This record gives sequence, structure tokens and C-alpha cells, in this order.
Amino acid sequence: MAAPGCSPLPVVFCFLLGEKKVLLYRRMTDPWNGTITVPGGKKERGETAREACIREIEEETGYRLGSIRLRGIAHILSGEAEATGYYFSSRDFEGELRKSDEGVPFWYSAEESLSLEGVNPFYKLLAPRILDETAPFFEAKIFSDEQGIRSFSFENV
Repeated sequence: MAAPGCSPLPVVFCFLLGEKKVLLYRRMTDPWNGTITVPGGKKERGETAREACIREIEEETGYRLGSIRLRGIAHILSGEAEATGYYFSSRDFEGELRKSDEGVPFWYSAEESLSLEGVNPFYKLLAPRILDETAPFFEAKIFSDEQGIRSFSFENV
């Protein structure tokens, strides 16, 4: 999260979708060390959110993305810190799956992923909208603290 008084920290997440499966990622670094989510990370200076998603996927999984689709944006507030999350999905990728210094990617049943032990609370909240490929683009506002998500709202855009 961005420090108090700073612009919101831009972060990206990408849901890679296979035949009834989603590529999950067990994080091995902070924040959320040990939890399961999807690959992603901070947008770097000069990158678009799309470019950041493509870079993060290749760095964290070894896959190279073809086409990707922006599925939603979440404004996340935690105390004085703020982040803006850009959520993408793709079925168009190639390469050989590998782990990185930041975590371990693995394929898992999309349907069962929401009840997987250790799954990140943000994944549980947002995945149903992203895994449903017919769902409209969304904008969300999420308030969280050390104990997790406190409140949220969604609007279809």
C-alpha cells in the first residue's frame, strides 16, 4: 500500500484461465506472505497497467501473455494507505510454467479455489466476478485493516 499522503499505489493482478482451472500463486514475500492469490504486483513508473500485468506474469510464472482483458478496478483503503488494483484475465498465453523468488504458481480448480485453505481474502471477494467471464466490468471500493476486509461495495460499469 502507498504510504500516507502519497498517491494510491497502482497494483495489477492477472487471472490466467485454463480448462476449468485458474493459475494460483502462493506468495513467498510480503505483503500477504504465505497466502494464495493470483500472480501480480506493483506497476512500475512509465508502465501502463496492461504492460505491468504482462511483465508480472512473465516474471512470476514464465508465461508470455497474448491478449488480456481488463475486468475491473478496485480502490483499496487500509488505514491511511491506499492502492488501486487493476484486475485482468487471459486465456491467451504460452511458455513453460516455473516458480520465481516471489512465489510458486500452480493450477487449481476454479470452482474449488474459493474454499482453498490459505486463499487471500481479496481473491475470495473478487474472483467470483472475474472467473465468471460473462460478468460486466466492475469498480469496487474495499476498506480493510490488519484483521482483513471490513467493508466493500461494487458497481457494474
